[in-house]
Amino acid sequence: MEVKNINKKILLLLILFLFLINIISACKVYANTTGNVYLESNKDVIDVGEEIEISVNIDNFKTAAFTLYLYFDNDKFEFVKENKEDNINVDGNRIIYVWYDKQGGTSPRSGSIETFKFKAKENGIATFNINGEFYTEKGQKVETSFKEKQIQIGKEETTLEKQAREEVGQDINESNSKLQNLRLSIEGMVPEFQNDIFDYYLTVKNDVKDIEVLATAENNDAQVEITGNTNLQNGLNTIKVQVTSPDKTSNSTYLINVTKTNDLEAANTNLETLAIENYLLYPAFDNTVTNYNVEVGNNTEQINLLAIPEDEEATVEIKRDDTLKEGNNEIKITVTARNGYTKKEYNINVYKRNSEEEAKYQEEQKSNQEKLKQIYEIQKTSNEQEQNKENQEQIEKNEQEGKEERNQIVAFFVLIAIVLILASSSILLEKKKNKQK
Repeated sequence: MEVKNINKKILLLLILFLFLINIISACKVYANTTGNVYLESNKDVIDVGEEIEISVNIDNFKTAAFTLYLYFDNDKFEFVKENKEDNINVDGNRIIYVWYDKQGGTSPRSGSIETFKFKAKENGIATFNINGEFYTEKGQKVETSFKEKQIQIGKEETTLEKQAREEVGQDINESNSKLQNLRLSIEGMVPEFQNDIFDYYLTVKNDVKDIEVLATAENNDAQVEITGNTNLQNGLNTIKVQVTSPDKTSNSTYLINVTKTNDLEAANTNLETLAIENYLLYPAFDNTVTNYNVEVGNNTEQINLLAIPEDEEATVEIKRDDTLKEGNNEIKITVTARNGYTKKEYNINVYKRNSEEEAKYQEEQKSNQEKLKQIYEIQKTSNEQEQNKENQEQIEKNEQEGKEERNQIVAFFVLIAIVLILASSSILLEKKKNKQK
C-alpha cells in the first residue's frame, strides 16, 4: 500500500513538473522617446541697446537631427547673427535652424544645443517661443514639450536714479507716448492689448452704463486722458485713450469701439474664415486677432483673399491696391454687422520680397531641402537598420522557441518513459508481494 502511495506522489510531482516547463512567456517592452525643449537666457532684465543670449536646451534625450523654429518679437529685438553655420536662416520674426549629425548618429547633441544672440530695441516684455522636430540617433522622432522664455527690456527707475537724471537735465524716453497696459472692468475686449495696436472692440448689454478703464503709460511722466467711458448710450460708443509724451512731441490715441445692445447676434462682426490662397497667415487666423502678416514672392502680383463672416447678413469690405509693390502692402478688411453700425477691422500686412531677397530666399529654401533630405536619408537608414535588427531578433526568437518546443517534446517522452518504468516497477513489486503471501 505504501508503494502505491509513493508512486502516486511521484506521478503527481512529474505531472506538476511537466506543467511548469510548458509555461514559457516572453515579453518585449518598447519605450517611447520623450523629452523637454526649453529656452534659457544669460540675463532676464536688460536695457535697450544691450545684447542677450538665448540658448536652446534639451532634457532627457540626445538628438542626432533636428529642425527647430525660434520665434521672437522683432519689434523689441534684433537678431545678431554671429553663428558660423550656414544652416541658420531668419524669416521675419522666426529663426529656422536645421542640423544633423554628419557622423551618422554617433555624435548626438544633448544639453544646450545652440545659442542665439539678440539686441534689445524697445522697452517692454518680449517672449521667445520654440518649436520643431527632433530625432534620436536611431531615427526615432522624439515626443517633445516646449517651454517659452520671457525677457524684460528696461529696468524700473528708482527714486535715486530719477533724481540723478533730473540733476543732469536728462529724460529717458521723453518722446514715448505708448501705453504699457490697457484693461477694462468688463471682459471681452478684442484683440488682446498690444501697445502697437490702436483699435479695439467690445460688445456689452444695455444694463451697462459705465466702463472703468485702467491705462498705464510706458513712461510714468506721460499724460493719459480717458474719455467716453461713462454714460454709455445704446448703439455705438467710442472710448478714447489719449497719451501725450512728456516732451509733448508725440501723441498716441487708442480707441475702444463699444457696442451697447441686447441683440448680440445683430452685432456680430467676427470673420469665420480669413485666408490667402497658397500662403499662411501669421499668426494663424483667430477671429479675436485683428492684425496679421504674410510674406510673398517677388513674382507675386496679386493674391486671392477669402474673408467670410460668421453672420451671413454681415457685410465685408476689402481695401487694397490692385497690384502688390515690393515691401509692405496693407490690406484692410472691414466687417459691418447686420445692425449697420457695429464694425471691426482686420488688417493684413503683405510683405513682397525684392529681387535680392527673393534670390536669397530661394537659395535658403534649396539649402534647407537638401539638409532635410539628408536628415530623411539618415532617418531612413536608421529605420532600415532598426528593422533589420528587429527581423534578426525575431528570427532568433523563433529559433529559440522552436528549440524550446523540441526540448519540451523530448522531456515529455522522457517523463512518459519514467512514468511507465515506475508503473512497471510498481506492478512487479505488487506481484512479488502477493507470491510471498
